[in-house]
Amino acid sequence: MMKHYKTLLASLALIIMTTAIAGCGVKTVPVSGKVTVDGVPAENIRVVFQADSTDQEVAPVAIGKTDKDGVYSLALAKTKKKGAAPGNYAVFLVWQDPEAEENPIEGQTVANECPYNLPTRANSGELRFEVPEKGTKEANFDFDSSEENYNVPVGV
Repeated sequence: MMKHYKTLLASLALIIMTTAIAGCGVKTVPVSGKVTVDGVPAENIRVVFQADSTDQEVAPVAIGKTDKDGVYSLALAKTKKKGAAPGNYAVFLVWQDPEAEENPIEGQTVANECPYNLPTRANSGELRFEVPEKGTKEANFDFDSSEENYNVPVGV
């Protein structure tokens, strides 16, 4: 499980590093939404929008984090410019433990278990979203645990 988690973090870091460079002059539009699991707002979910390379030229990664109501707003990863560029995106959702601590002996992060049943597809790149030309307040992700497969590692 820890190996899968490290692979996921390395992949997300690579995505952010390779595409954030292009974020300076990109036209952005407002993008926000809500993440729920079984109708319950999911707090502390990192929401990452990675542009489909076949749809757009090098577009920057946009990131947001859900609040206690499950609501998030995107901003470009590198420049913090609010919004995202219009186009098609792969979406990655990972819970981040706000109380995670670095374990000085083993050099690993010690995190609590995720309080939400995020499905496997939440961080596999399977989720897709198209950001319209004028932006949206409806970039919502609602999961029903009775209809999903679950096996997501805890995020930090």
